[in-house]
Amino acid sequence: MTRRAALFRRVHCAAFLLATGIAALTTGAPVQAQFSLAVSPPRFELSAKPGERVREVIELTHRDTRAGAYKLKTTDWTFRPDASVDFSDELLSGSCRPWVAIERRELSITPGRPYRFRFEVTPPAGTPPTECRFAVMIEGQQPAAAPGVPVALGARIGVIVYVAVGDVAPVLELAGSSVQTVDGQATPMLKIRNTGTAHGRLAGFLSGTDASGTALELQASTTPVMAGETRDIALVANKPGDTETAVAVRFPITITGKLEWGKNGSMPIHQRFAP
Repeated sequence: MTRRAALFRRVHCAAFLLATGIAALTTGAPVQAQFSLAVSPPRFELSAKPGERVREVIELTHRDTRAGAYKLKTTDWTFRPDASVDFSDELLSGSCRPWVAIERRELSITPGRPYRFRFEVTPPAGTPPTECRFAVMIEGQQPAAAPGVPVALGARIGVIVYVAVGDVAPVLELAGSSVQTVDGQATPMLKIRNTGTAHGRLAGFLSGTDASGTALELQASTTPVMAGETRDIALVANKPGDTETAVAVRFPITITGKLEWGKNGSMPIHQRFAP
């Protein structure tokens, strides 16, 4: 795995695979757990009006040779400063899980035949503008597929759901910058503050020149910044035109350009980074 892939695997918040002693993050690709289940999509970003019912479908594909037994439920979750996630079976303050209905809590899936699992969210009439979030947890109930394979009975996948109720939106602003060590490498970071009413993500590419005069292209990680939070966002450097291979940065580095967020938001960037 390249450093770029490892970094984005660590900081993206899309779907979460959890087993005993294991915690991993994945991006927009279908999620596959140790219990041979593929889940798509790993994340939903929905919009709803008060009193309106919104229905969605999670596609579950069991890829073992035997039928798969699973339990399903909803949980609350919080996103920690280190980009890890805490899941809670108890209702957190302001939880919208009472608005959520899932079609069933136990499920057997035939190998090779995708199952379309349905859930719905109904914000009550009169709900003020807010962003609601929860996870649909899918827990494997079958033993290991082969002798000696350490598959935990409690292995889980959490499909993350955001629901924007009414007129809510992020407002992202640059609050500072720094150089931090990520996976053993000095990495430029942007400190992003969200003063809006919904989570937001940065998107786009920046131009940079390092201490040797080498031209670089930098992409901001798509780690979400929750409403009311401030979070450090990593910039991953690569050669212009090659977004798959991360390169080591020779500091100091000067970075310029513009990043986008939300529907119409943009953020001009002109920063010099030195460790």
